Amino acid sequence: MIWSVLFHAAVLLSFFVLFLCFISLHFTLHFITVTPTEASSWSATVPSSVKGLLGACVVIPCSYNYPDPQISTTSFTGIWYNNNNQVICHSDKSQTSGQFRNRTKLLGDLSKKNCSLMIDDLQQSDVGPLYFRIEIKGYDQYSYKNNKVSVSVSQPVFSVQEVKEGENVSASCSVFHSCPTYPPSFIWSHSGEQHDQTQQLHEGQWNSTSTLTFRPNHSDHNKPLKCNITYHRGLHLETSKILQVRFLTDGPDIKPSSKCSSEDGVVKCECIVESEPPSMVYFILGDRVMQSSKAEKNGSVTIETLQTDFGSFRFVHCLANNMLGYDNILLSLPVNGKKDLG
Repeated sequence: MIWSVLFHAAVLLSFFVLFLCFISLHFTLHFITVTPTEASSWSATVPSSVKGLLGACVVIPCSYNYPDPQISTTSFTGIWYNNNNQVICHSDKSQTSGQFRNRTKLLGDLSKKNCSLMIDDLQQSDVGPLYFRIEIKGYDQYSYKNNKVSVSVSQPVFSVQEVKEGENVSASCSVFHSCPTYPPSFIWSHSGEQHDQTQQLHEGQWNSTSTLTFRPNHSDHNKPLKCNITYHRGLHLETSKILQVRFLTDGPDIKPSSKCSSEDGVVKCECIVESEPPSMVYFILGDRVMQSSKAEKNGSVTIETLQTDFGSFRFVHCLANNMLGYDNILLSLPVNGKKDLG
């Protein structure tokens, strides 16, 4: 009797365990089947704006999504529109508006939900806003009008450190772009050590920068430092800054070649001064300050000429001064057509 009861209890326990396994398996499979179909929707990911340079190329990164069609889809048509509803790019190039036909193309694989767009030879009329539309044959179509992107026209950025004579100085020239396939090249107007680099930013943007390290001298003062940028298809841009060189000299330098001379009875004195910044030059005759008759400038060199009636004076002073200091020299006047040596 006891053995019969134990046998029936074991059979009932086995059926109960099998029932629990069935319930557990049923709900697990039900959960896995439902979840993916609820996750998909009509959505697109694009930056709100990208930067480009007129005449260069610009790339708009784009990805899109759509509800699971539950059927096999093999034919996709991608279209980009501008704010005037012009077709700026179409999977079928013949459907692209004429002004864009040879300048735009889809870079991504639409079947892999990549809708990235490249615009070459960027024009002012391309700035948008722009939006993408997908047409899936045998399923559905959708325009992502809530995901528009604009193109802003950027300019090169130029910077230079404080410029001191005889010391190394760094200047940089950089541009933002979104077309890494065709990075720009840089050429500087001044010799020095050049270093170029391209850095990826965010949302498909890139920054290309050229840095020049050079050692300026007095001849660079008030001269332009130029950065020439060359893009795809030979497009050139130039940006520049005027160098203001701080000099290490103590002040003006009056050259020993300064002198007074007589020709056909006419006496004139030349005072030759080298300085940066330029100096004010005076002649002093006795107790009078005389203005020069003529002034010539050649770079950092100034030649001031005094031509007047010197009377019985045998010497004239030349004085030069600027913010860094001063210099002076005593010039002998000719006597009877000859320079007085004593």
